[in-house]
Amino acid sequence: MRTHPVESFETDLQRRVYEYVERNGAVTPDELARSIEVDGGRAHSKPARSGTYTETVAPAPDDLRSCIETLQTEGYLTDVDGKLRIALSATTTDLECDDGTVTIRPAHEEDRDGVVETMRTVADDGTYVVAENVATELERERALVRANEERSRVFFVAELGEEPADAEPDGAETGDDVSMADRDIVGWVHVDAPELSSLRHTAEITVGVDPEYRRQGVGSSLLEYGCEWATDAGYRKLYQNLPATNEAAIEFLEENGWQREGEHEGQYCLDGEFVDEIMLATWP
Repeated sequence: MRTHPVESFETDLQRRVYEYVERNGAVTPDELARSIEVDGGRAHSKPARSGTYTETVAPAPDDLRSCIETLQTEGYLTDVDGKLRIALSATTTDLECDDGTVTIRPAHEEDRDGVVETMRTVADDGTYVVAENVATELERERALVRANEERSRVFFVAELGEEPADAEPDGAETGDDVSMADRDIVGWVHVDAPELSSLRHTAEITVGVDPEYRRQGVGSSLLEYGCEWATDAGYRKLYQNLPATNEAAIEFLEENGWQREGEHEGQYCLDGEFVDEIMLATWP
């Protein structure tokens, strides 16, 4: 998935529907019907010297239904559990761990609390500044996945728990969110990129695993998954900047082939002390 510029939509209604879903994360067709308005074609007079304005109205039900179907067919939106979301093409992968099967998959909006909680747990020692900042950002925004003219942001999660016996195949429109509350998010990988022409080949990757589930291959699997997805999406350079005090994360990335590119002296002030920032990157 990369950004979907507004110029790529055939109609104004398609653009409005996509932008509403993109801003809000997961919405029902009924919510769209209540929230989307289009040009009604009727001009009304404004107060003196202000000209005229055009009345906006709700789209006709058939027009909205056709618009949603087109956006799904063209790969912009997908329907999961009765809610429309940004379409994210990715597979799932399973990893057998001491406590059960960990599934790495695209994150759902319903994973927000689990992702933020895991980030806060990982950042609790004060060395994973990026994770703490991303968690704060997620608490302020309505959508996990963003894909617009300025930014692309996706999350994948490591989820502990067996799939229900009657679960739908990956990518099905129902069943993906079954028993979400009964399963735990134990790790994440986050791919974030600005949609600027000069930086479009780069993306920042952050990855973290709950301390209770480390040293079982979850972190390496998440990193590999995120890097493969980012490469398939067209990114050529992946980077992450970390405080020098986060020795475990730096060692982890270097063990997985990442290279140090440099450092920013005294970039952070942690517990009253200035700490250098280590810049790492990989060209997959």
